Amino acid sequence: MTAMKEDRRIRRTRNMLLEALMDLIIEKGYDAITIQDIIDRANVGRTTFYSHFQDKEQLLLGSIDQLREFLKEQCSMHSLSTESGGHRFSFSLAMLQHVQGNRLIFRAVVGKQSGVLVLYHIKRMLTEIAREEISALLPSSTSSKIPQDVAIEFVVNTFWSILAWWMEQNNPYSAVEMDQMFHTLALSGISAL
Repeated sequence: MTAMKEDRRIRRTRNMLLEALMDLIIEKGYDAITIQDIIDRANVGRTTFYSHFQDKEQLLLGSIDQLREFLKEQCSMHSLSTESGGHRFSFSLAMLQHVQGNRLIFRAVVGKQSGVLVLYHIKRMLTEIAREEISALLPSSTSSKIPQDVAIEFVVNTFWSILAWWMEQNNPYSAVEMDQMFHTLALSGISAL
């Protein structure tokens, strides 16, 4: 068997497992899902599951890694197309659009006790992406009264609060409008630095 066919088969199996996990999160919540639920939904054997992932958290992290790659790709495309000299957090619009397109999964997680681990990993991923942008915007120096880590927490938590509110309100605004509101709030706070 060629490596390319094997790679396709591996990708297909991993995608089936990820889709099964996402469907089950919507139906049951993350904490209630078992490995058996996942393999039944994906129609694969237990051995197949464990040949790809150690546990359901590693499967979840695989999904978040895909989201991270998507956001980074969108960030680099946005930074190439930005003509204005003003700084913008390029992860925010891509994330809002992703959430808007996958609102069922996010509604199943945001604000739910069973989604705590999922939210923890998503916020950690957003923090890593925001850190890269804020590090470029605010080089670490002793002249700033606000440490870079505090600025990063401010940006990510402001974004997350807005995103959670938006999901709870049934998306009363478009992703673009929410992105503009986030930037108005976050950049006014960051510009004070």
